[in-house]
Amino acid sequence: MIEVDCYICKSSKKEHYDSENGHNIVKCMECGLLYLNPRPEQSEINEASKSGMHKGDELLKVTGKFKEYLKIDYLSKLNDFSYAVMFSEGKRISWLDIGCGHGEFVETLANFGGKNIDIIGLEPNIKKLEGARERGMDIKFFDLTTHQDKYDVISALNVYSHLPNPPEDIAKWCDMLNEGGELLLQTGDSAELTAEFHHKPYSLPDHLSFTSRKLLVELLENLGMEVLQVETYRMGQYPVFSALELLKEIARFFLPGHVATFQFFPKYPDIDMWIRAKKISK
Repeated sequence: MIEVDCYICKSSKKEHYDSENGHNIVKCMECGLLYLNPRPEQSEINEASKSGMHKGDELLKVTGKFKEYLKIDYLSKLNDFSYAVMFSEGKRISWLDIGCGHGEFVETLANFGGKNIDIIGLEPNIKKLEGARERGMDIKFFDLTTHQDKYDVISALNVYSHLPNPPEDIAKWCDMLNEGGELLLQTGDSAELTAEFHHKPYSLPDHLSFTSRKLLVELLENLGMEVLQVETYRMGQYPVFSALELLKEIARFFLPGHVATFQFFPKYPDIDMWIRAKKISK
């Protein structure tokens, strides 16, 4: 484990925010970023990204499986951000989806863009990568630090919190964009919340930091990006249950060996943040 400073403002001034699974989150006293400290070394982070196994008081397993329902949600987001306009222009769009997981977004994009998109998914988790390839998707894993290809759009959904140094990583992504290219990012807008109201579990040490709209917009602008659109949605941790699902959830209070997982009245449910930004031509 290594001690780290805030990657946004470089300050070492921090205070304890919360703990989970034998790990601590601290809050930067200068800019407000939430980050894991101390955190695993880079070699351990890389290995955990490939295996899906993260060490704490308990072993955290994050491989999961393909979720068909996500494709409906992703299609809605693509329409909210007017990507249909981009594909209606007849130009073939090169798109890289970083941290594509099981490929739900890649599959959605392939159907959405049709003949006007060349979509590649990038995924370090071996089981996720193999599963996506079995579904016929073009999923790869390569070192972005040495990658030379450029793209019209790069997306990274639920990736930001897994990055050891987001300013450094996102700067590389910006360099990989063609002139006028775009980034599409998804992460939580949660750094300004108190620990009482933050969505849980934090999934430590898989998640390394939690940002806010203010911090992420400033980061993108400092990297020469123009933020085109920011939208927030309800977090997946706070689903709106049907009457039947609510009854099942209530029943868990009374069944031995079961724990209710639904938070009935979350104070800040709409903090799933999506940002579309464009590379400013020089």
